[in-house]
Amino acid sequence: MLNAQLIPDTVALVTLIALLEVFRRRHPQERVRLWLIGMLWILVECVARMFYERHAPYHRFLHVVALDSYVIAGTIFVYSAHRNAIPWTTRFMVHAVNVLPMVVIAALYGAEYRGSMAPYYVSCAWAMVTGVLMTTVFRSSLSSRLGTYLVFRFLIWGPAIGFLYTYQVRAAVYWLLATLFLAAGISMHQMLERGSAGKLAIVAGFTLWALCFGTHPFVSDAGFWGPIMSRFWDLQKFIIMVGMLMVLLDEQIAHNHSLALHDDLTGLPNRRLLEDRLAQAMARAERNGSSTAVVMLDLNGFKRVNDTLGHAAGDQILCQFVEELKKAVRSADTLARYGGDEFVVVVGDIVRGQPVDRLVEAMRRAGARDYEVQGHTFSVEAAVGAAVFPEDAGTVAELLQIADDRMYRDKPLRPAAGLSSRDLGFPIAK
Repeated sequence: MLNAQLIPDTVALVTLIALLEVFRRRHPQERVRLWLIGMLWILVECVARMFYERHAPYHRFLHVVALDSYVIAGTIFVYSAHRNAIPWTTRFMVHAVNVLPMVVIAALYGAEYRGSMAPYYVSCAWAMVTGVLMTTVFRSSLSSRLGTYLVFRFLIWGPAIGFLYTYQVRAAVYWLLATLFLAAGISMHQMLERGSAGKLAIVAGFTLWALCFGTHPFVSDAGFWGPIMSRFWDLQKFIIMVGMLMVLLDEQIAHNHSLALHDDLTGLPNRRLLEDRLAQAMARAERNGSSTAVVMLDLNGFKRVNDTLGHAAGDQILCQFVEELKKAVRSADTLARYGGDEFVVVVGDIVRGQPVDRLVEAMRRAGARDYEVQGHTFSVEAAVGAAVFPEDAGTVAELLQIADDRMYRDKPLRPAAGLSSRDLGFPIAK
């Protein structure tokens, strides 16, 4: 018999899952894929509960499906929140060992097995023994989390064994589910960025879910609290789903903001962010009585590479050139792509009045080397120009213009970079 009261909740859950799938397709992430799989298992539980009636056909099978769907979904949520610092094979093995005893116990209870308690005790013993084995086999991978793993292992299985010892199988099953979903909430709290409203919703949803599982055996048959907890039971999954969508939306907004301020190819600050960083460096120099240098670089003859080998090869060379420049730039300074094959380095905290000739030469040498692209050798040398605040100018626009003028005056003094004659079959143009 169909429980029609659950149809609206199921439709709403399907809609939210569809929205999560849209986000996943636009921005594929392993974490979002696991969230989606976990929610699909919750959908399986919802469908099973729609057709579950105690005296209806297949009610035991549907009860097993519902309970084990919770176990599998909770495990997937915990798995999704673990950092990639631990190899995925290790994470999979640890979680598989943790979930199998729960699956067995939930299946026995859902099938209304009322024979010997031996299968329950064997499952608990299996969980405890394999837990110890996990700490031995994967000790090196779990070293930083070993204590936490052991504490959670005891908190999960200790009370469950106590409930089983007093023949409270239902309480034991729901205790296992409560601790599993509480672990998911804690893991999400540790993984997600601070200050996110989506994170707050996800953690609150999992905490509420754990509370529902923990109290269900004791209040489900109560005349007053039973209906109230039933409504909460259908609420938390929507809180979590909305939280997940909010997290993904916040990340998309942050990503779009980053794209607006950074170059797509190299990931360096673009002209807009460069001007802001330069203004900040100038203000800091004025307060501290120091100077700020702007060094502009332009690759000689770079257009020839694009014309000969194509823009893909040129992009590879630019990225390699950037990696070499990064090695010569301090973390406190700014390296930006000004446009095309032009780059700017903002160097702060220079002693006022100190010449920047050595800085200019250091930047010139930083990326000057041969680069291998598509089987060809490309020799890079850059024209360099510099301007200093406040000695040369007092505004951002003036500093950049002076550095640009000096860079172009430096160009005729530098050989045009290009592909070697061995690669192209003709001499490099001077």
